[in-house]
Amino acid sequence: MATIVRQRGVAIITALLIVAIAATVSVTMSTRLQLDVRRTGNMIAGEQAYLYALAAESWSQRILKNDRQKNEIDHLGENWAMDVPPIPVEGGYIRGRLTDLQSCLNLNALLEDAPDKPVARPRLERLMTNLGLDSALVQAIIDWLDNDLQTTIPDGAEDVYYMNLERPYRTANRPILSISEMRLIRGFDDPRIYETLLPHVCAFGITAPININTASAEVLRSLADGISPSDVNDIVKQRTEEAFNTIQEFTSFNELGKIITSTEDLSVDTEYFMLTVESTIGQVRIMTYSIIHRSSDGATRVIARSQGAY
Repeated sequence: MATIVRQRGVAIITALLIVAIAATVSVTMSTRLQLDVRRTGNMIAGEQAYLYALAAESWSQRILKNDRQKNEIDHLGENWAMDVPPIPVEGGYIRGRLTDLQSCLNLNALLEDAPDKPVARPRLERLMTNLGLDSALVQAIIDWLDNDLQTTIPDGAEDVYYMNLERPYRTANRPILSISEMRLIRGFDDPRIYETLLPHVCAFGITAPININTASAEVLRSLADGISPSDVNDIVKQRTEEAFNTIQEFTSFNELGKIITSTEDLSVDTEYFMLTVESTIGQVRIMTYSIIHRSSDGATRVIARSQGAY
């Protein structure tokens, strides 16, 4: 009798064990299924969001092409420069913004400075000084860009500096591909310095003249030593009422030609634009950055595209 009771006890325990294993397997399978469903849904939403971003590219290219057919100058009062509210789409929304890449100081222009007549470096140094930053940090940017390992004295930085950091890395020794890369450069790891300079600088592989109709007030002030804040206010007020049609018209305004001695890298039109698109579909949100080139005949093409932080 005792043996029968023990056998029944073992049978009950075995049955409970089987039930427990079955329940565990069932829960695991259900969890994995839910995860797979969510993962698949996110992948589909991500692809959909990316396709909407490409559609925004095509739409922006048409706007830029139509704009060139209407006029030969570019200013902040044109349709391409207007902020567009979020546009509802199936499953979410998209929003996009076109900005002028020739309204800022291109850090890669430091590589193009002629030894006997530098332009980009003095402007960047003036910009930083006017913003209350140490202009000596420009040396670290130059060392990051140039193709040698010779440290610029006293404030430059090459591999000797970066390889001795807690998390070492090497100097790029090439043009900056994304403005966020600036945070790797000596001195610009300070968030205050980076955020202060960010609205006025950019980085793309082709040097282009600064559009005086779209440049920020601080960029305008950096064009020459003698430009005062009141001069900049007058320039901004004038171009808001009526954009400058030629560089000669600009230099004649308030006798700026006596202050700005070099106008070769200034313009009243733009070839390079940055399109920033935020696409949100369901739980998925992506940011895309596209550099669009527009030629003089209005033809447009995307020359670079990235996702994430530019």
